Amino acid sequence: VLRDMGGAIDRADGIIIGLLDFSAPYALEPSREDLSAILRQSLNLCRHSLKESTPPVTVARELAEGLPPIWADRKKLMQVFVNLITNAVQAMPHGGELRVRTSLAPDHRVRLEFSDTGIGIPPDQVSDIFNPFFTTKSPGQGTGLGLSVVHSVVRRYHGDIHVRSTPNVGTTF
Repeated sequence: VLRDMGGAIDRADGIIIGLLDFSAPYALEPSREDLSAILRQSLNLCRHSLKESTPPVTVARELAEGLPPIWADRKKLMQVFVNLITNAVQAMPHGGELRVRTSLAPDHRVRLEFSDTGIGIPPDQVSDIFNPFFTTKSPGQGTGLGLSVVHSVVRRYHGDIHVRSTPNVGTTF
């Protein structure tokens, strides 16, 4: 009973934090940052969920050398990365691989890809995934705010976010 209550409290806490993140205006606190360092720190924060999935999710890192520093709010980018990592892990209930890749795009913008070998997103739902409260998860498993927050933060940085997904093959953000 106590374990169930603890889980319910954790879920309620996550929903409240998600609602606050989504609804509250926030000021970015940008500074010059190393994208790869933020990514490594985010992966480190998620190491427990990566290892505890059954079977575990492995991570393949393809981090480009010599990327220029970016002007970013470290905490907001970590929130974006942790949301994407968490979604990838949840999309691989039987284990799989999360590939994280950084590169310099031809227009000198920094590019980051998260690719999983998970269940994918049905084609008729891809256009809705960034909408607030849209979720493909079972009740109690998600609020539908994670990707909406990701989209909001990326757009505040004048960035772009795209998704490619094939059911039973995987998804790339």
